[in-house]
Amino acid sequence: MELFDVIDSKGNPAGQIVSREKAHAEGIPHRTAHIWIIRKKEGRVQILLQKRSQNKDSFPGCYDTSSAGHIPAGVDFEDSALRELR
Repeated sequence: MELFDVIDSKGNPAGQIVSREKAHAEGIPHRTAHIWIIRKKEGRVQILLQKRSQNKDSFPGCYDTSSAGHIPAGVDFEDSALRELR
């Protein structure tokens, strides 16, 4: 079971933890890490995207940032971003 920190209106952990299922079902705000990979190739700027799995519970089959994922409770942004890039 994935657990997330509930965040306040400024994006700071509010001292509560909620399951992924509850956060998504009830629209409870929680943190995610999104990484954009931008490169220049042959004189053109390219933004690398990923296509989400058809099995995702939100926005299946849609394009998304280069790499993204939820930030588990008690973990910081940088650790989560690096985990998602791996």
